[in-house]
Amino acid sequence: MKRLVTSVALIAVLVCAGSALAHGSTVRVSGIEAPVDTTAGAPGDPCRTVDPQTGALAQPNVVTGSLIGCWYTDTGNYIDGTPLPDGVIVIAGTEHFVGCLAISHQGKCTRADPTGSFALNYTFEAQYSSASNEIWGGCQHGIVPGLGTGGFAGAAGWVDFTDNVTNGTAAYQGYITLAGRRSGAHATAAAAARPRLPRAVC
Repeated sequence: MKRLVTSVALIAVLVCAGSALAHGSTVRVSGIEAPVDTTAGAPGDPCRTVDPQTGALAQPNVVTGSLIGCWYTDTGNYIDGTPLPDGVIVIAGTEHFVGCLAISHQGKCTRADPTGSFALNYTFEAQYSSASNEIWGGCQHGIVPGLGTGGFAGAAGWVDFTDNVTNGTAAYQGYITLAGRRSGAHATAAAAARPRLPRAVC
């Protein structure tokens, strides 16, 4: 799902994420979300099991990059009078992530990485030419205050996605601040950094 930065800025964020957290900065996150076993998963991937938060069978997506873990969709309802005759839909609902913020850059969750879960409210906007053919799509997520667990208890921020309609994955970008490491200036900066995109590109 979304957002553009220069390669220099991205490298700086990735290299300094651990020290940034230690000094109270909001951390930029980016990576890929994919169906289980498509890009990041392997047969028997833990995301294929029951949802550890609800205990229910689920069809989650695997998340890699700054966030490593499983991304679950919980609810979703059409809004804004959609679906429209031209195939445009707008869906609002809730999701949650279970995994870690990979500040150690090991490609897996380690004891040094904040680990737990956080809940999000989302709006998904897309256009389909048929039920199985997405033309464009993406969604915006805001982390719900007070619903994080473990290392994400008290987390704040947002994570947005842009769908890759060719391979079925999505690129994500956003900012996350962990509780106890946030200042008013950091929270304000994170909110101001979020671009306002036209609805057609979410």
